[in-house]
Amino acid sequence: MRAGAMFLASLAIRALLFGGTLVASEPMFRTCEPIRVKMCSDLGYNMTGMPNLGGNDIQQEADYNLQTFSPLIQYGCSRHLKLFLCSVYVPMCTEKVANPIGPCRGLCENVRSRCYPVLQEFGFPWADALNCSRFPVENNHDHMCMEGPKDKIDIRAPVDPAVSKFDCGSRGSKPTGGCVRACDQGGGVFDDTEKRIAEVWITVWALACLASSLGAALTLTLGGGKIRALPLAILSLCYFLVGAGWTLRSFAGRAGVHCVDDATPSSEDGLRNVNCAFIFLLLYYFGMAANAWWVCLCAWWLARAGLSWTPDKMRSLASFLHVCGWGFPAVQTVAALVHRDVDSDELTGTCYVGNKNLTTLLYLVLMPYFFYFFVGVVLLAIGWTLILYKPKNGGGTASAPLTQTAPRKERDFLGALCALYAIPTFCVIASYHYEYSNREDWLSGVKKPVLWALLLRHFMSLFVGISSIFWIWSAKSAQAWKSALRRLGPRKRPSKPAQVLCYPLAHAQPPRQPCRPVHAHRKVPRCHHLRSGSETII
Repeated sequence: MRAGAMFLASLAIRALLFGGTLVASEPMFRTCEPIRVKMCSDLGYNMTGMPNLGGNDIQQEADYNLQTFSPLIQYGCSRHLKLFLCSVYVPMCTEKVANPIGPCRGLCENVRSRCYPVLQEFGFPWADALNCSRFPVENNHDHMCMEGPKDKIDIRAPVDPAVSKFDCGSRGSKPTGGCVRACDQGGGVFDDTEKRIAEVWITVWALACLASSLGAALTLTLGGGKIRALPLAILSLCYFLVGAGWTLRSFAGRAGVHCVDDATPSSEDGLRNVNCAFIFLLLYYFGMAANAWWVCLCAWWLARAGLSWTPDKMRSLASFLHVCGWGFPAVQTVAALVHRDVDSDELTGTCYVGNKNLTTLLYLVLMPYFFYFFVGVVLLAIGWTLILYKPKNGGGTASAPLTQTAPRKERDFLGALCALYAIPTFCVIASYHYEYSNREDWLSGVKKPVLWALLLRHFMSLFVGISSIFWIWSAKSAQAWKSALRRLGPRKRPSKPAQVLCYPLAHAQPPRQPCRPVHAHRKVPRCHHLRSGSETII
């Protein structure tokens, strides 16, 4: 990269000292303008002039033509392809030289020898604008051109023609001018066997996470579980919704999420597919919310066990944790939706962010994960330091227990739980960093991804939800469920004692026949009493 920059600097000096022309054609005086084409913004020069060597009059047209070569650049047929294309469609410009400074013929022939067999395999011609005979043979004071980095390239090396991801077959599509695989075509970085393994793997663990986290959320809501902590119940809810997203992806199928229609994959804009957009919201928002609420759980444990906060302070902390636990993931989700960086993963066919764009993977996935992990670890370190150096009361009881029973045991259990769940987060970060560092090599065919590293990420992203069954495995949980089921069951009316209903008269004599006991729901009978000389009925 340094050699390329030195070359461009020397090229600019030559332009200022000698001037010159690019090709033997009429001079075209132009005004240099800043480069606005994103693909060519990092090549060492920042000024260009229109019309370019491809016949485009404005940079928007040049940008559109360059996008048609995106699949070829991703394939990596030549390491100099990007420099060559930019030198043609966004050539270097200096006001001391009349014509634009484009590529040298040697650079063109190097790129053509490597990339033309790929195009030829699928029936695409070499564009007339890229005809090597149009460019100067060498860079000198008469004809200035870009030679490219000086390295040895074996132009006789064979090129693997099996470029399935560049295949524009009968059902291929060109959403931006380049070739994209149809939905029913295989190939790419992963083969069909690896995709089937990933499908089964994710489905099994997603169902386990769905069932376990749902049971944990309900049990903690009913008052069961080994320990009572508000963030713990919300953490279970988040993993339940994450498991629901993966389960929905499994039942919808790869094509139901990955494709917009029968032939067009959703890699360009996954939000056009309703299933893709909904699954993205479940996985991304609630996945990040689960990370945020793990940090909130660490803060809750620190405040209660380490700082011995009063109930009033804990209620204020709960309000603050709600704002942080739901607010930060919402900002991240809005950023992904605004930039429309939602796309489908090749291995699982699941919609997420950063599957095609490494910058998005870095800023919206890898860095947030690292931020949550770092904050959680700091809170854990502070909490354990305070607890280890806090004086114990008689009997080994903490000064401000979490609950009324076994405070030290529950305090240590919650602290160990927070520390244990730092391990899955670290594994997910390591897997994403592995993908971020090697994806370009995967796409170019230099390396083959390690399947277990990616499968481990999906398992660890669900591990907290799967293991939530251990939060509630206690007699207290069984009692809570018994009480809940008893309240929901049919209610039995309690039997009432028999009542004796009599209506005595004033100056009444003892009745000749006793009053019969009756029940409240029956009609009250009458008791007959006889007086001397007449009969009175009550």
